[in-house]
Amino acid sequence: MKRSVMLPYKFPTFAGNQWAAALSIAVDTHPTAYNIFLNEATSFECSTKFMSGSYFINTNITNMHYKVMPGFDSYWINLKFTHKYYREIIKDMLDEGYYIHCTGVDDYYLPGKSWYGLRHMAHDCIICGYDDDADTFSIAAYNTNWVFDLFPVPQAAFGKAILSSFELGNYGVLIAYRIKDGKFTLREDRILRNVRQYLTEKSPNESSMVYGIATHDYIAQYMQKLKDGSIPYEMLDWRALRPVWEHKRCMYDRIRAVEEKRGLGDELSSEYKAVVDRANRLRMMYAVHHKKRNDALLDSIANGLTKIKTAEKEILGRFVEILENLP
Repeated sequence: MKRSVMLPYKFPTFAGNQWAAALSIAVDTHPTAYNIFLNEATSFECSTKFMSGSYFINTNITNMHYKVMPGFDSYWINLKFTHKYYREIIKDMLDEGYYIHCTGVDDYYLPGKSWYGLRHMAHDCIICGYDDDADTFSIAAYNTNWVFDLFPVPQAAFGKAILSSFELGNYGVLIAYRIKDGKFTLREDRILRNVRQYLTEKSPNESSMVYGIATHDYIAQYMQKLKDGSIPYEMLDWRALRPVWEHKRCMYDRIRAVEEKRGLGDELSSEYKAVVDRANRLRMMYAVHHKKRNDALLDSIANGLTKIKTAEKEILGRFVEILENLP
């Protein structure tokens, strides 16, 4: 076994949640794998449970999962039965060139992690390397400043975090994953199907999730519940708008990629760039509210989400027409 391994890492394209970040870390190391996201990471989702007592809206880009997203090799190991050998298993995975998405480890015992020493929380992280001389794992996760970062964690502390999660009733999983070999191409047929679905899909009546462009209405309602106090300020879902912005960035890249491939100019992507910029402004406004509790910003955010929805209906509707008429 090697004394140390560090797999390639840069700040992930998607960092709104750990699942998206984990996939992105691997995709961002491959010259053509971003096409996987352009083909498939198209729709959006959020929870509606906040309307009946929950404090979280859980916004996400849909299908950011190894079992759904094509192009990944992955192996799953339940820590309930293997925790005594976590060091050996993790190092073997890394030695083979696999990143490790670890679910269900208690932040309380992981120095540098978001809830370290503050709150017991069975949480996720991505292991990108190890150093036996320093006796550490290199993990990518949200740090104590709620910034996604790569930092060392003692290997022994990781073992404590695994066992503590057992006491919380959470048995974590080690997911070894990497991008498959080969070239990944832009699939206009997949993009057409998925963008059309984003514009039209609706949530089943019995579901606690809503999908597609309708999510903007629910996120706007979430802002109003924050304003009227139905959701306490201390319990706000602080990452509600980052995935929205990341979704718009990827949609822009998708439109631009088709324009470049087909020699269509940049008229449509230039129009959509205004949607990306608005989403980024809303994200920053929400961050200001998070830090300073400026409730006056919440109305502006809700109105901005409505404007984004209106613009997307028009621009993406034209994008679908273009895709439908391509030779």
